[in-house]
Amino acid sequence: MEKIKINQTEALKLLKEGVDISDYSIEFNDEKIEAIQAIELGKNNINVPEYLIYYDDTTIDFSDDPDITKEDIETGEISWMVNTSLPLDKEIKQWIKQEKIDVDKLLTQLVTNFYETVKHIHKSAAM
Repeated sequence: MEKIKINQTEALKLLKEGVDISDYSIEFNDEKIEAIQAIELGKNNINVPEYLIYYDDTTIDFSDDPDITKEDIETGEISWMVNTSLPLDKEIKQWIKQEKIDVDKLLTQLVTNFYETVKHIHKSAAM
């Protein structure tokens, strides 16, 4: 039995109506779809080509997202993350891997210790 051929828009319409689309064959046309729709298709084992997916922040309602407060940061509910690139030579990379060192934790501790040391030096120098 040959599968019925439909495009991505028709597939989305059928899904919205609660129809099982496993008996359909999806043939993509040039019509772009929103990222959320591509996710819906993905949940149904349909991989949408990237060039057909668009994303527009202006269409998203962020009004129910609460503002970040100082308390959120102080309590640890929210924390600041710094992403960086750390160029290391091959020998050091191998050593880190061999020793199973968590570089994120290591750098966090190193920066914290450095900060506390600098703070202590400034405090001691002021006396």
